[in-house]
Amino acid sequence: MTDENETVIETYDGGRRIVREARNRPDAYHFEGPDGRIASFEIPAAARLYADLYAITGGFDEKETGRRGVPPTIARADEEVRITYLAVRFSVTYAAHAFGIDESAARDAVDSVHARATELRSRDGENG
Repeated sequence: MTDENETVIETYDGGRRIVREARNRPDAYHFEGPDGRIASFEIPAAARLYADLYAITGGFDEKETGRRGVPPTIARADEEVRITYLAVRFSVTYAAHAFGIDESAARDAVDSVHARATELRSRDGENG
């Protein structure tokens, strides 16, 4: 726990974690690393999915990617990872449109990435 308004809700290897920030407006969920906040979301499922992407890719840096840019690590990854990145950063609808696929296919890609990350964490002994 970092202060009275923040609660760690999940921890991962490498000092990464998801923190819930209680606020007057809807709570925020932050994916954090040893050097601080990496990304923030309005729903915990998005923070978890971001953590999944981070686990599968071995981490990535969004600095200087621009508003609609994609980090090089994500750009080089397989299509499911790229779809999931767009889904978590924008929406499943946006990701489906960007790849010219049905929303159900985009959801399947997201589910596959989540399953892969869960398997990776269980092999590596992470919580999550």
